[in-house]
Order: sequence, then C-alpha cells, then structure tokens
Amino acid sequence: MRRAWQIALERYGQTVTLHPQQGEEVACKAFLQPLREQGSAWFQQLPTPLGVARKDRWIYLGSPAHPLDRLGEEGWIGWEGQRFIPRAAQPVCVGTETFYWWGLLVVADPEEAESDGV
Repeated sequence: MRRAWQIALERYGQTVTLHPQQGEEVACKAFLQPLREQGSAWFQQLPTPLGVARKDRWIYLGSPAHPLDRLGEEGWIGWEGQRFIPRAAQPVCVGTETFYWWGLLVVADPEEAESDGV
C-alpha cells in the first residue's frame, strides 16, 4: 500500500517547495486541494475592517520524507506563485509507520508573498 501511495504521489502530485524557517528549501511532490465548505464560494472570503480578505483553506497530503513539523513557525509552502501557511499538520500513521503528512493550509497575504519574492 505504501508503494502505491508513493507512485500516485510522484505521478499525480503537484510540485511544491517547502520553505523551512531554518535550512534549505526543498522541492517535493504533494497533493493540494482547496477545502470547500457547503454553500460557500470557491474562495472563502471574510469581511475585515479594511475590506474583504481571502481566507481560503487548503488540504495538503505529502510524503513522510518531508514532515511539515520541520518547517517551524515561520515556514511556508510555495506552489504556483502562491504562498501557503500551515495552520495544522500531523502525520498519518499506519501502525507505527508514518504513511503521509496531512496539513491544513491558508493562503498567505499576497502583499507579504510579493515582498518575499514569491
């Protein structure tokens, strides 16, 4: 089963870049998908004092070789010119072996991403 997961990830996963708070960035494969809530628009928007802000949430499924907990508090994930911030992450285990990493991501403020060169 683990081999099937790795093959699917390599064949169908998106190439993302993990940017840890400390250390080198790493390109790897993962599945990213927007989390839609029933009755909501594709992009989730919430009013703020300065207008409407995107509050998209995305699901991340990635290789156990690249644990999300190693990103640190200021680490982020880059994909297709967007910057994603992990809000929750945990390993999904089968027995005692980590099968994959699950994460709940939010889209970073576009102005912050532009200032960082994303």
